[in-house]
Amino acid sequence: MNKRLALLFGIIAFNVNVNAQDTICVMVTPDELITFNYQTSEVINRQPQNAFLPITIHVEDTEVLCLHLLDEKRRFRDVTTIWEDGDHFHDTLESKDDVYYTPHGFGGLDVEVSEARRRKKE
Repeated sequence: MNKRLALLFGIIAFNVNVNAQDTICVMVTPDELITFNYQTSEVINRQPQNAFLPITIHVEDTEVLCLHLLDEKRRFRDVTTIWEDGDHFHDTLESKDDVYYTPHGFGGLDVEVSEARRRKKE
């Protein structure tokens, strides 16, 4: 019986490791794009960015994107998720200080983030 139990735990541990996904974290501010480690919050990369250009972030099929929109005042940003097969989803999100996650299990995708604006489009 103990061998069967040990085998069962081994199979469960294997499945958990195989199905584990990586989480990539990106913070978008008015003048910077910051990538950091999800587990430790350690900054991996900082790069200046032009506030008037859209940002595109590629997410592999084994990853989840943690997107932190951090504008100093209440603002809105358009976020478009584009899947590998061409399907897309568009949303307008508040960007003063909010965190959003991409879905997992639908394949790779690209996330496009627009410049911040004061009003939500009607």
